Amino acid sequence: MENPLRSPYPDYNVLDKWSSLDWDDQTRDAVSRRLFNVPEIRFFTESEKRTLEAVVERIVPQPDRRQDERIPIVPWIDEKLHGDRRDGYRYDGMPPQREAWRRGLAGIDDTSSAIFDGKGFADLDGPAQDEVLRRIEHGDPPGATWTTLPAGRFFTSVLCVSIVKTYYAHPSAWSEVGYNGPSSPRGHMRIWEDGVDPWEAHEPPDGPAMTASNKAGDAER
Repeated sequence: MENPLRSPYPDYNVLDKWSSLDWDDQTRDAVSRRLFNVPEIRFFTESEKRTLEAVVERIVPQPDRRQDERIPIVPWIDEKLHGDRRDGYRYDGMPPQREAWRRGLAGIDDTSSAIFDGKGFADLDGPAQDEVLRRIEHGDPPGATWTTLPAGRFFTSVLCVSIVKTYYAHPSAWSEVGYNGPSSPRGHMRIWEDGVDPWEAHEPPDGPAMTASNKAGDAER
């Protein structure tokens, strides 16, 4: 059976751009940090880390990658929170980002415990985890934590956005979707004509119907 998560660009590797005109020293330095300087966990507790890792597995599963090839997501979210680097805005009703993450991860376990007889989220199987996340997304989860945090807003605008942004900031994800990396210094030439410049990846005409963008396996929740 064909892997439904197979990239439509199986022979494309964005790192082949390393010495090309597409990338300058600043780009190479940023890519190097993402590849080789994965930060240690310093903000999340071990329990929070375990819960978030389980959530990440449901939002952007990576069954097509070996363990040593998997894109690290939790460490980079942790790095942002450890340094308290903010986005410059906050949604109405949301506490500051560090507090929002503490409450949100606690709330996920609260909901899991309420629905599934005291079990933490990381201890559930996949379908049960999906049910917990679905209730949180829809804004009607059980659990006292959610009386102090808007569940749907946290799920959609904080949790999912952070996970997906972190995933697609990694060069392996760029290769997966045929992305050329930062457009500096070369820039784009034909972006408004067909969206693909001559030096970028081109999807084979007989490529798979399901592209790598479907990796967000539970997006239909």
